[in-house]
Amino acid sequence: MNRSIEHKTPPGVIKVMMANLPVMLCELLQGAFEVVPDILITTPINDVQHLLNNPKPTPVDVILIGSSKTENPSAVSILQSLPDIYRDTRAIVLTQDPDYAEVISLFRAGAKGIFGSADLRFELLCKCIRCVHQGQIWAKNELLVHLVSSLSHPKSTNVIDRHGKPILTTREQQVLHLLSDGLSNSELATVLKLSEHTIKNHLFRIYDKLGVSNRMEAVLYALTPRNTQPVQARPSNPASNKIAIIKTA
Repeated sequence: MNRSIEHKTPPGVIKVMMANLPVMLCELLQGAFEVVPDILITTPINDVQHLLNNPKPTPVDVILIGSSKTENPSAVSILQSLPDIYRDTRAIVLTQDPDYAEVISLFRAGAKGIFGSADLRFELLCKCIRCVHQGQIWAKNELLVHLVSSLSHPKSTNVIDRHGKPILTTREQQVLHLLSDGLSNSELATVLKLSEHTIKNHLFRIYDKLGVSNRMEAVLYALTPRNTQPVQARPSNPASNKIAIIKTA
């Protein structure tokens, strides 16, 4: 029996649409959801233009959107182009190995959940759909670190010179951004998918450019308001350029 939406949906059932996913995956998921009583799948839509321009769209509670870094349109552009009827619909993006920029872009575009298709477990996907439908945000811990970091200090850790040019590279800025949330070297390595040795090298270069000697001074330097001044070379007496750290009992 096909449980796709045809007539009236029973109360308490979550209506889900699959969009921009591979045909085989759509078929597999639709078959698996047949035995899940509280989740009802609409007819899968693989044609994105049909999703965005359908004159008679079907109201749903959750949309599963596939994301691929090699195909257009991207999940971000799909989220940003959804018709008004889907504005209150919660979206979950299925993607493989998302990086920092993709995670932030997807959440900012309106995604309520990010589910790694590389680690697809059906029971976990069902839980994800239920949680997102209830108004929760879904992502594994390291992805949530990206979200929290972006919301906590969206611009405060950007370090620029008097001309408004970044002092740090993009990667160094990412490291400093996450450093301000108290992440350890091993946690930084996990989130950024780098080795701890590479993280240490990034930190050394950050300290050198900012004229500081430890992680706390680097974060305080970035978060402390100041008049933008050109960055000078490290003075002969490095201590004269450090931020004073006052410790209390």
